[in-house]
Amino acid sequence: MISILYGIFVVKKMKHKFISTFLLLLLIKVAYSQQVPNGNFEQWYNESNYQNPQYWDTPNSTTSSLNIFTVTRETNIVQNGTSCAKIQSRSIFGTPIPGLVTLGDFNVNIATFQSSITGGYPFTFKPSILKGYYQYEPVNNDRAFIGVILLKQNGNSWDTLGSGNFKPTNTVLSWTPFTVPIQYINTQETPTHLNIIILSSDKDYPQPNSILYIDNLTFEYNNSITSVSNNISPEIQWTSPYLRIKNIKQPTIIEVFDITGKSISKLHTYSEISFTLPLNNIYFISCTNDLNTITKKIITYP
Repeated sequence: MISILYGIFVVKKMKHKFISTFLLLLLIKVAYSQQVPNGNFEQWYNESNYQNPQYWDTPNSTTSSLNIFTVTRETNIVQNGTSCAKIQSRSIFGTPIPGLVTLGDFNVNIATFQSSITGGYPFTFKPSILKGYYQYEPVNNDRAFIGVILLKQNGNSWDTLGSGNFKPTNTVLSWTPFTVPIQYINTQETPTHLNIIILSSDKDYPQPNSILYIDNLTFEYNNSITSVSNNISPEIQWTSPYLRIKNIKQPTIIEVFDITGKSISKLHTYSEISFTLPLNNIYFISCTNDLNTITKKIITYP
C-alpha cells in the first residue's frame, strides 16, 4: 500500500514538475516573441560571399556582385555578446547609397537605383518603446535613421498603426543608449507585422563611408499605449479630385507611392496643401515630420 501511494506521489510530483516546466518554457517563448527578432545581431547566415543577420534584409544580395557590402557582422566593436551590425554607406558607380537593414523585404534596381521596402516580420504585439545602443561616425554632417513601424496587412495593402524614429547626427564613438517612443495612430487594431528600418545616412543625401553600429535592440511595454494627438498629426483626406493634407504645423515631407511601392511624387511643405491625383487608383501617402511618420492608403474614387 505504501509503495502504491509512493508511486502515485512520484507520478503526481513528476506530472507537476512537467507542467511547471512546460508553463515556464511557454512563458519564455511568449516573452521572446514580444521582442525584436535577432535584435542583438548574434545570428547571421552565410550567402555566397557575404553574411546577413537572421530575419533582416539588406542590399547585400544586390551589391555583392560588385564586392560591395553595406551591412557586415562586426565582432570587435560590440556592446554586449559577440557581434553587432555595422551599417556603412557606400558609392556604386559614383552614386552614393545608404547602408540599410530592415525587417521588411528590400528591393532595388541597380540600374535605376530605385528601391522599395515592403512588408515586415509577423508580429501581433504593441510595444511602447524601442530601445538599443549605437555608435555613429557621420561624414559631411550626415544623418542616420532608426525607425520602427507597426503594420496591419489588409490583403495587398498595409496600414500603419504605430511608428517612431530616431535621427542621430553627432559623432558618437562609444556605445550610447537610445529610445524611440512609439506613437499609435490606431490603438484599437492589432498589428500583423513589425518593421524596423535602419539607415546609416540621410536617404536623400547619403554620404559614402558614414558608419552606424547597432546592437541589442529591445522593446519595452507599458500598460498604456500612446496615441498620436490630432494637434501634431497631419490629416490626409481624399475629396475627388483633390487630395488634401491638413493640420500641418511644422516642416513636413509629403511622399506619394503607387501600389507597387514606387515613389511618384515628393514635396516639402510648411502648411496645408492640396493637389490632384489620377482617378481610380490606389496610392499610399506618407507624411514625415520631426515627431512622427504616418502613412495612409488612398483610393481615388471619382
